[in-house]
Amino acid sequence: MGVNGLWSILEPVRESVPLYHLTGKALAVDLSLWVCEAQSVKEMVGRVTKPHLRNLFFRVSSLTQMGIKPIFVMEGQAPKLKSETMSKRNQMRFGPSKKAAPPTAKKTGRSQFNAVLKECAAMLDCLGVPWVTAAGEAEAMCAYLDALGLVDGCITNDGDAFLYGAQTVYRNFKMNTKDPQVECYKMAKIRSELRLERETLVGLAILLGCDYLPKGVPGVGKEQTLKLIKSLKAQTLLQKFTDWQREGLEAQDQAVKKPAHCLVCRHPGSLKAHERRGCALCGSQHFCQPQDYDYSCPCAWHQAELAQQDDSTQASIKRKTLASEGFPFTEIINEFLVTKDRPIQNITRRKPSMLLMQNFASDKMEWPKSYTSEKVLVLMTYTEMMNRKYGRENTSQIQPMRVVKSRVRSGVACFEIIWKKPDHYVYPEDQPEECRDTVSTVEEQALFRAAYPDVVESFLKEMEEAKENKLKQKKQKKRKDKELGTRLDEISDLLSQVTLHSSSGDREGPFGTDADRAVPAAPERNPPAPERNPMAPERNPTAPERNPQAPERTPR
Repeated sequence: MGVNGLWSILEPVRESVPLYHLTGKALAVDLSLWVCEAQSVKEMVGRVTKPHLRNLFFRVSSLTQMGIKPIFVMEGQAPKLKSETMSKRNQMRFGPSKKAAPPTAKKTGRSQFNAVLKECAAMLDCLGVPWVTAAGEAEAMCAYLDALGLVDGCITNDGDAFLYGAQTVYRNFKMNTKDPQVECYKMAKIRSELRLERETLVGLAILLGCDYLPKGVPGVGKEQTLKLIKSLKAQTLLQKFTDWQREGLEAQDQAVKKPAHCLVCRHPGSLKAHERRGCALCGSQHFCQPQDYDYSCPCAWHQAELAQQDDSTQASIKRKTLASEGFPFTEIINEFLVTKDRPIQNITRRKPSMLLMQNFASDKMEWPKSYTSEKVLVLMTYTEMMNRKYGRENTSQIQPMRVVKSRVRSGVACFEIIWKKPDHYVYPEDQPEECRDTVSTVEEQALFRAAYPDVVESFLKEMEEAKENKLKQKKQKKRKDKELGTRLDEISDLLSQVTLHSSSGDREGPFGTDADRAVPAAPERNPPAPERNPMAPERNPTAPERNPQAPERTPR
């Protein structure tokens, strides 16, 4: 929950930062935040096995490939002050408890939630990502690491981090967009622009409510509190609480009443006394100086009364705070200001293990080993390139064979790389047998060039040779085309000359004229029938036709 209404108060200093701007930074991550976010996604419930593990894996993968170095922080022992808040959270996450607890019992354990966190820690070990356990609250440990300069900021949605001493807080990740963004809040801007110190934020948490005082001070709202903070000037809210405690005790011990005042000069004392002995505030030995009705007496009682009238908001908050149960809230203040955590030594990152992650994902998330292999491969190649870039001598898990081609991914120049198959890599069942010796990824050109300059040099040399060969082939083709064009022109000239000779007319030669040498025309296949003699007698149409096979009659 954090501090009620804190993020709306800090809205003027909120910055929207592209996630890629965090490249190279080490960030402390409140792991419980990501677990709770995954468990609250309705689309995953009943459809995804272990949504908190799936969410964690892909976020770690995305941050790693952006060059961001996360250090995850696990929850420690919850403070006793948080019993009411913890009870409500457990009911929201896991439902009401079947066993009725005694009314006086205070449950601050995190046994159910810690079981979920242990699964996350086991997966982080498979991926080689470091994690630590806080003494108490995770956001307190994140703030502690940030205050010591061991990290460059905290990733949490809990505003308590600033109360524990954090200097930079990132919240509200938007990882599913083409342009991932994150909201950034810096304590330096909170101090300079909003005039809010850490101690004032702690007082703000007490007045408005926090995990240790869920309802805050009854009757005190955000607007009243901000108005009070503006009137404090150089003081913090905690200093004001101390003043109120002292003033409240003095008022109870002294029980100061309004003294009698002269009706003429309106100073402490009676008129008769001033006539006899004078007035010290008027500076007279007998009688006193008359004053107007609206004259303000400088005595202590009147000054206190005027201060109370001039600052009714402060008086109202003071009265409600002094009457609130638990005032002066020393235990809550110490929870925020007194550090429980201790420095962490040797925060190291290891290489991801393909085999361990395959077994873990198959057991916990029901992922096929081929799917896990594909997802872990990109982490292995990135880790290998980073180690080589910064000269960290380690045994190689994977070796590049060659660069296939240049590509552009999300506007970034990349290479498509062919690698030797790493140990324990599992191919999909439909993968051809001839393609089961290598794997391919797409990597940023700048990083791959820094890690494997010789491989890139070889690729560029091949590309240059291919370019030269292509240019030579183009020149040869151009030369051949030119020669072919020349030959076609010559043939065209010859054909044009033949055409001119054939169109010049008949010419007489040794074999006669062109007409003499002309080839006679072929006879017609079906010549026309001869015309009938009109003088011949008509044929009797009824006479029988002569048999063409019969022999001709000889004349006598």
